[in-house]
Amino acid sequence: MTVLLDKTKRYNPIDSWFYDNFISDAVRDMTPTLFDDVAAELKDKAQVLDVGCGGGQLAVGLATAGKHLQLSGIDLSPQQVRRAQKRGAPLGGRVQFRQGSAMDLPFADNSFDAVLSSGSIKHWPNQRKGLSEMIRVLRPGGLLLIIEADRGCTFEDAQGFVDRWRLPRPMARACLPFFRTYIAGYGLDLEDGRQLVVDLPVAGATVERIAGEPGIQITARKVEVVQPI
Repeated sequence: MTVLLDKTKRYNPIDSWFYDNFISDAVRDMTPTLFDDVAAELKDKAQVLDVGCGGGQLAVGLATAGKHLQLSGIDLSPQQVRRAQKRGAPLGGRVQFRQGSAMDLPFADNSFDAVLSSGSIKHWPNQRKGLSEMIRVLRPGGLLLIIEADRGCTFEDAQGFVDRWRLPRPMARACLPFFRTYIAGYGLDLEDGRQLVVDLPVAGATVERIAGEPGIQITARKVEVVQPI
């Protein structure tokens, strides 16, 4: 998996296949109520963007839970975008995917009611710039949500996570050092998350570990624009 050797490289076909078939379900299960929780916060026809959408699991899962939502996804890897398009095809025009970079999102300012990213920020060459781009395309008052591997996770949480990979237990356990070094090791810790949101135009930011999981979750709202009197 070349992405393990250079975290900023786009997923190649082998990377995409391995993640899609063996890891993606375990990532989803880190936050089992996420789809319903986000869908419940958003109004009818809300526009949602998934940055670093990978194979489209997050976007499709959210569109399935929230039938009132419109989803867009963007990813640097053409292989992942093709997987996402295939996965989202049954939902028709409510879910759309395209290739592009988190460093320069091809959307106008204030376009989305929620902007999400899961497991992607560790691959960005400039995390602060990518986060600023997410906020730029988010409407005032809109939801910002980032989930990433926890560099400070416990051994037990990391082991429990790889045990959920769709691999025989001995093979999953053999992957544990790789997860801790190349996935969690490239991830965020609590202080990283706090520093990322410093001085950005967001309110109510929370940075917290996901209980019992090797994950960090950042949640905030874009500040409302105060019009001069």
